[in-house]
Amino acid sequence: MKCLLIFFFLTINLSPIMTSDEISQLINRVKNDLAPDKRTAVFNIEFKLEGNNLNLFGEVSDVNFKSVLFENLKSSFNYHINDEITLLPDSKLGKNHFGVVKISVANIRSKPEHPAELSTQAILGTPVNVLKSQGGWYYIQTPDSYLGWVDHDGIELMNSDEVNAWKKKEKLIYTEVYGLIEELNKPSIVSDVVCGAILVYSGEVENYFIVEFPDGRKGKIEKRFVSKFENWSANHNFSSEKVINSAKKMIGFPYLWGGTSIKGLDCSGFTKTAFFLNGIVLPRDANQQAMIGEDVPYDEEFSKLIPGDLIFFGRRNSATQFERITHVGIYLGEKLFIHSSGRVRIDSFDKSDPNYNEYRRSTILRVKRILTPDQIEKLKIMNNKFYAD
Repeated sequence: MKCLLIFFFLTINLSPIMTSDEISQLINRVKNDLAPDKRTAVFNIEFKLEGNNLNLFGEVSDVNFKSVLFENLKSSFNYHINDEITLLPDSKLGKNHFGVVKISVANIRSKPEHPAELSTQAILGTPVNVLKSQGGWYYIQTPDSYLGWVDHDGIELMNSDEVNAWKKKEKLIYTEVYGLIEELNKPSIVSDVVCGAILVYSGEVENYFIVEFPDGRKGKIEKRFVSKFENWSANHNFSSEKVINSAKKMIGFPYLWGGTSIKGLDCSGFTKTAFFLNGIVLPRDANQQAMIGEDVPYDEEFSKLIPGDLIFFGRRNSATQFERITHVGIYLGEKLFIHSSGRVRIDSFDKSDPNYNEYRRSTILRVKRILTPDQIEKLKIMNNKFYAD
């Protein structure tokens, strides 16, 4: 009788005890803990229960996501787990799960189709991770961790050896607003180029540098428009003055949802570009940028703010709705700020100023200081794993 009771007890404790709803809730809890932002991490898991079998499908971008999920599932019940989850990068890519942008500005979309929403952009010479492919499109991750789909003509696929070799080559960065790269021996154009573009140095001829694209094309560009990348990245003093100078060079440029290049900039694409041109890689979106930096209190006179601080705008928290950050700009001092709204422009918080922006003044949510020693060390380009050797 005692043996029968022990057997019955073990049977009860080893039986499945979770419903489909409970499994779904557990998966969502793990997702919210490990990958709360779908813009920067992939955690798409579905499941199907068949008797004592739990079949898991989907994809994740980090092997740790799977291991933590399995630990949580196994500690809660004794289903047999059939693991059919794809770990990205997809093995179908073979060894080519890296890439470098090979056109002046690559448009990155929310879906693998041209009519889809423009999520972000990446400029010439940006290294990316390639996670999967579909119908002539690649699902990539950019140096700010943003995810999206790029047309296959936008990047040059590489394996780890090739991308590491590219990183080690001497490179140049284009520092003017906009220009053209010419053919070496004939009066025609290889490509246009925008500020921040990175190209491989391949020699010199008179007043030109010879440059090489990620796909092997070559051209020439005037020396006065570029800097040696290693010197440029090492010699920044990360001053607010330089960030503001870069920002002002974009005055009048048009607003473009998803834009992060001088061909068109949304609000956070504008702040991101202004900082990138000074060696700092900011997160992509305004609400992501608001998560970093040092909090700065503000009053009616903006007495605590200094030039270069980021000002975030949006909807305040209330009893019926959560706070929502919808806009960002750069503080210039003297109650002035620069932002991309319709176009890149300077507006004021001073009621006596002709450029007073009452709407933006009434929707300030917070201020963040990015140019502090700790933040600079975390965000500078040569500490970013996509650019580091």
